[in-house]
Parts: sequence; C-alpha cells; structure tokens
Amino acid sequence: MAEGDAFRHFYKGESMKELMKALCTAWKEEWQGMVMGGLRYSRGEGDTYEPCKVSCSGRRIFRVRVTKGTAAMSILLFPPSQKAGKERNGEGALWRRFSAEEVRSFSLSLGDHNAIHQTPRPVVSGFQIVLALAEGKNFNTFHIRFHHPLYAGEAVYLKQEGKTIYGFSQVLCFEAVIE
Repeated sequence: MAEGDAFRHFYKGESMKELMKALCTAWKEEWQGMVMGGLRYSRGEGDTYEPCKVSCSGRRIFRVRVTKGTAAMSILLFPPSQKAGKERNGEGALWRRFSAEEVRSFSLSLGDHNAIHQTPRPVVSGFQIVLALAEGKNFNTFHIRFHHPLYAGEAVYLKQEGKTIYGFSQVLCFEAVIE
C-alpha cells in the first residue's frame, strides 16, 4: 500500500469515528435500550473543517443523521425485538469475537450512552462492528443492516456473496455492503 493510501485509510476511519461520536452527542434518554437497525455512511469529497450537524426525526423508530461537509452518516434506532433470526447452518468463516471489556471500552471511548453496551454480557455496538469491518478497506459508501444483536463473547462468522458481507453468530446478525 502506498503512503498516500495509508493516509486515506486512516482518514476514512477517523472521519467515520468523528461522525459516530457526533451521533452519540445527540443522545436522548428515550433511546435507552434501543438497538441500531441500520447505518449508512458516505465519505463525501475533500477534507472539511466544518462542524458536524446532527438532526433527528421519529417517534417510535428514530432516524439520526449527521453531516460534516459532504460526508454523511445516518442510523435507525428501533426498540429491541425477540423475533428469531435466520440460522447460520455452518455458513461463513470465523472472523472474530468481541470481548465484554473491549465492547465496554469502545462504547465509553465513543461516548455511547446506551446501557446495553455496559452490562456483564453487553451487546456489541453497531459502530464497533462497522469500524472493524471497514478496517483496511478502500471505500466511498458503507451500508449495514442489523438483524439480530451480537453479544460479547459470541463467535462471528463472515460469508461474502458479491459485494454483500453476511455476519452470523448462531443466527444472521448483520449484512453489509461496502463500495
């Protein structure tokens, strides 16, 4: 990887994380216990020193959006659901496990106030999954849908079909498209 490419990868990750932190600053108490249903990110063009702008809409399901220049990130927040997910059935290759301490530390460093990330068996932050999937990849857009919570300590298996990456524990937890 050329030196300039390494900077672009670093900048993208830092740019994504800056937008994530801005979303966390918009935290509202009524979002406590909600789960992320999806995230969309568009890198935008050029560097910007503008401040982040955050907006929120919704009553039961919330869409929270942050922009900085032409870069944008939006998330959907839902009340948790107990519906069964698609079984893994041996699909995918082992990718990683997120430890409980790793999940709690990440959420605190980001300013994520959702208590589901601070329990003895925390839910892995959608932001943490996004940054781990994006690591080392060159992309302009990132879209992920979360189907089922991933808990700390659970093995994560990835299966790729074309541009789509499927992430399983025992059930389908997320599907992401990185372009």
